[in-house]
Amino acid sequence: MKKIVKLVKIPVIVLFLIIFYETNSQVQKEIEILLNQRIPMRNGSDLSARIWKPANVNNKLPAILWFTPYVSDEQQTDGSWFASQGYCFVSVDVRGRGDSNGEFLPLEADGRDGAQVVQWIATQPWCDGRVVMMGGSYRGMVQWQTLRELPPSLKAIAPSASVGPGIDYPAVKNIFYSFTSRWLAFVSEATSNAKLFGDVDYWSSKFYNMHSNYLPFMSLDTFAGANAKIFRRWLSHPTYDKYWKDMVPQPEDFAKFNIPILTITGHFDDDQNGAMYYYKQHFKYASELAKEKHFLVIGPYDHGGTRRPKKELEGLTFGDNSVIDMNKLQLEFFDWVLKDNPRPKFLEKQVACYVMGDNTWKYADRIEELAPAKEVLYFSSTNEGAGDVFHSGVLSSNLLIKQNPDFFNYDPLKIVNRESYLKPQPNIYTDQSSAFADDVLVYHTQPLENNRTICGYVKFRAYLEANVPDADFSVSLYEIKSNGNCIFLGNDIIRARYRNSLEKAELLKPGEINLYEFASFPFFCRTLNKGSRIRLVLGCLNSPEYEKNYCSGGAVELETKKDARKALIKFYHDEQYPSSLELPVGN
Repeated sequence: MKKIVKLVKIPVIVLFLIIFYETNSQVQKEIEILLNQRIPMRNGSDLSARIWKPANVNNKLPAILWFTPYVSDEQQTDGSWFASQGYCFVSVDVRGRGDSNGEFLPLEADGRDGAQVVQWIATQPWCDGRVVMMGGSYRGMVQWQTLRELPPSLKAIAPSASVGPGIDYPAVKNIFYSFTSRWLAFVSEATSNAKLFGDVDYWSSKFYNMHSNYLPFMSLDTFAGANAKIFRRWLSHPTYDKYWKDMVPQPEDFAKFNIPILTITGHFDDDQNGAMYYYKQHFKYASELAKEKHFLVIGPYDHGGTRRPKKELEGLTFGDNSVIDMNKLQLEFFDWVLKDNPRPKFLEKQVACYVMGDNTWKYADRIEELAPAKEVLYFSSTNEGAGDVFHSGVLSSNLLIKQNPDFFNYDPLKIVNRESYLKPQPNIYTDQSSAFADDVLVYHTQPLENNRTICGYVKFRAYLEANVPDADFSVSLYEIKSNGNCIFLGNDIIRARYRNSLEKAELLKPGEINLYEFASFPFFCRTLNKGSRIRLVLGCLNSPEYEKNYCSGGAVELETKKDARKALIKFYHDEQYPSSLELPVGN
């Protein structure tokens, strides 16, 4: 990306805008907006800030920082609202985006800038020296990166759906998303490319073209229009190495975090792994006093729903109580931290988790208390194997002494159906196994005798043998209701060469049986109905949405049709190789 330099500074523009809104007292308040305020950085560049603050207020106020790569104009509505509530709201374009100069290096350098921005805000004549941060996705990630710098004026953060670099984006378990190129096009250069980013048909066709023509993943930036410099920079780090680790706080950093934190994520949040990484690491390394100030909200939300909850999501309908005013909750949280107001009633305990199916909120002091019991299920099959939903294997509490392994074949040259991919029916009720696998193994429990709440992290331990040096495995979990409806619960993936460590590749040896621990299912909480069955589907990952593994053991990003190797996968499940599914069972 070419370096962006502002040769001429735009004069400060001060606008007065009267914002009318309804409150309990029906008060109308006047807001003052300051455009393109310049924030000097130590390296000589400067960043652009837009500031919303109450007009005609002489006393200094605390400030809310929103640090964004998506251009500050996105916050007109929210910035005005928070200003009407007695805060100065400051949205700052990250380096190289919007009206900020410098070079944008996605994920890499925003924390150091963020700390300088916090301290700049604290010294302004309209700020009382106290700053808090909020925002979701990338804007959630930069809060953790900024906190890592420990700026003294930062008093609280409220990150939603926080990206975890190298953890859930641009790759998950070292498998890169095709979406990476789409997002890089969105933030290319300084201005917004929202229309390009939002053209789903364009991107789907590009991803399918790569998939169906067996093009190397490395070439996706060329024919899709992404930022080639950053795209290839990321692909040059296929393992979870120092490059990625430098972007997230490390144990010694989490041990120092002691300000109030409000973490928000969702059962279907694409960045839940990132959000929960920060949460779990903080609880692992922080002091007891610091842990008592960290709150977690997990709702029935997708990525966008963590900011703007909706009652319906892809065919699922939740209770009215699922729709929370997140701005109001975060305002109450900041008022508690900065203004000695009572703690938000919704945060009565440190964890608030929505139970789908029951449509209730469940509260706990620690996340582990949501599901105090573990249920372990084992696998078995008849001579017919477990090849489809009509001839499936069995999940039960019985571990058989001796069983023949089940097996499936995988051909990386088999492509997904074009029509179903390009014209998808987004619906959580749909059995999504076809989107992840070709030939698969399928297992069911018997119908449940009573309602059962699964709340937490599912773990699948699988003993697998492959006749190829590498493969990408995918496992998906569903509730099959008594009327036949299928509800997707979650999935996990593993690239075989990283089965033991994401930091070091170890290729497979033909005939060797290895243990794979699928322990990165999303956290979810759902009450399964009496009469429902649990379905597990195991196969190989084969989707235009992901970098394709051709099973050769070579550099995956460079592989093409000529590298493809057909795989025979055997799944062992007996006393010697006790493959199992562990379910966290709630009260």
